[in-house]
Amino acid sequence: MAIAAVNGHSDFERPELRDEIKASSRVEEVVDDKARVLKSLNSTSLLNRLVEVGFLNKTFQGGSSPIVLFLEYDEDRDDHEVAPFGDLSRFHDLVFQILDLYGLSEAVLGDVDMTDFNAVIRAVNQAVGKTVLVIVSEPSTYRFADDSAYETVAEKVEEAREDK
Repeated sequence: MAIAAVNGHSDFERPELRDEIKASSRVEEVVDDKARVLKSLNSTSLLNRLVEVGFLNKTFQGGSSPIVLFLEYDEDRDDHEVAPFGDLSRFHDLVFQILDLYGLSEAVLGDVDMTDFNAVIRAVNQAVGKTVLVIVSEPSTYRFADDSAYETVAEKVEEAREDK
């Protein structure tokens, strides 16, 4: 219902949808827990489940050529801003650059599997105390599976607004 409330029947990408829902004051009119909706849109799991059950269609498969991005890169100070996902050597260079910048030793990574990009990123961000590394890729695009799926939800959106 939150998708229909802020996006209508248009194509959408998860990050944009999340931002629209977060900024919308009207979402609370149609869902009981806006925070839960926002949390579920931190990943594509919910949207992909809606595709599996035939409620949404994925009109574009994103995720190609992901990179690891250092958010606080300074060209006058740092050697690397990005590492292609899968390039362990470049990724490790980026990680060690960040640890050095923040005066941290490799020991802060503990027993993290250094071949697991996600685990290393979580460990670095935790050690630094804020998000400095993120994975960036082209997002997938979704839309309601058909007009009847959208119309069903749009009716529920209107009913919820009328009840409030």
